Amino acid sequence: MSTLDKKEIKRQLVEMLDAGRSKTETFKALSGGKVKDRVLAAWIGARPDPALRERHSLKVTILVVLTCLQALLGAFAGFFLFYEVSLGVALAVTLMVGGIPLLFAWGFYKNIAAFYTVFVLLTISQMPRMFKGYAEEPVSTLIIVAITLALVFYTAWVKTLLFPDLGFIGAKKIKGQFVFSN
Repeated sequence: MSTLDKKEIKRQLVEMLDAGRSKTETFKALSGGKVKDRVLAAWIGARPDPALRERHSLKVTILVVLTCLQALLGAFAGFFLFYEVSLGVALAVTLMVGGIPLLFAWGFYKNIAAFYTVFVLLTISQMPRMFKGYAEEPVSTLIIVAITLALVFYTAWVKTLLFPDLGFIGAKKIKGQFVFSN
């Protein structure tokens, strides 16, 4: 197996899992090659499980709708805040502030594990900026922060339901060994 390149290993991984082989067997068969074990484990853990997706489809739909609402609210706010500067700036801000959440909604809908992690990390990294208007509007600032935190925790929770073999970043490890739900 060590002579296989990364693309071939990933192709074999997909074939093995699609054929019904367990994640643990697949990992054992492909580990030790050109791909590091942690990367291989992350690929396996990030592989969507159609049964889990079906079981949690309502939760994913709710997440997609909430993210689209966030995009819509952000687009409106961006447009009206920057309209006085110029129409071009307002449209650019609208596309950026509305487009980024729509990109995440697409990733959630397509069941791509990395989108969940990146969404949580980006949103948490923006938390300090949310408190800028706290002195002028403490109640509305706290409401916005609470809604944002609720969305972050909901997104992380849905990720753990859909991808039980992934930790916050990367595959889960217990006592130095990668573990998979089969």
